[in-house]
Amino acid sequence: MQLNRLVIIIKLLLLVIVLSSCAPVPRDFHKPIYEGGELISRGCGSSGPPEVVVIQLSNNVELKVRASSTNSNFYLSTSITAPDNVVFQLSNDSLTIEDNSTNQKWNFEIEFVTTNKRNYLGLEDSIIEITYPNLSQGLQDKIKKSRRESDYINVPTLSKLIGKTQSYDVAFGGRRYFNSGMSYHVNSSDIKIQLEDFSVYLPNIVVNGNEIDLGKIKFVHVKYIGVDPLNC
Repeated sequence: MQLNRLVIIIKLLLLVIVLSSCAPVPRDFHKPIYEGGELISRGCGSSGPPEVVVIQLSNNVELKVRASSTNSNFYLSTSITAPDNVVFQLSNDSLTIEDNSTNQKWNFEIEFVTTNKRNYLGLEDSIIEITYPNLSQGLQDKIKKSRRESDYINVPTLSKLIGKTQSYDVAFGGRRYFNSGMSYHVNSSDIKIQLEDFSVYLPNIVVNGNEIDLGKIKFVHVKYIGVDPLNC
């Protein structure tokens, strides 16, 4: 009986060690560089690469930016959030990518921005219905239904939006609060090379009537060995 208990205890100790241990993981990403910006990870327990830059603007408006480049694709993701009653919008509908090694530039049009109906100040007639010609009609219908249920919509790029502070229930009767706003993306194969060192020039943001010049956000391709917890 005592031997069985000892075996069980040893197994439990090994399980605790495994669940709390970490493992080395190769990192290959584009690290943002922006004066005053905070780098964060999207990984479990903030264990992933610091690939997102968080930029705090006036009136507690927050901008998050992530970008990556390969030989066949360039990807950029941004989100802007604001607290209740802060009105904001993009100043123009395009952005510029510059290769810092060759000074070659690419301009991308922002076709629309994605937001929640609660944040939208425009008319319902202005909501943009996105089609997915490469998908079956059944799958397209499922996507549209999911978006309608989530209340997320696509609207013209220069739409005026209003910040909303929302909340949801958490454990032990608590609530977690978060600000909402909008997002936009670039996913393109127009850049035929992998950019190792590039800068992004985003549209300025108008907050409560005041235009904020974002300047440039730099991204550098880095490789290293990071550490991830095994229990994620």
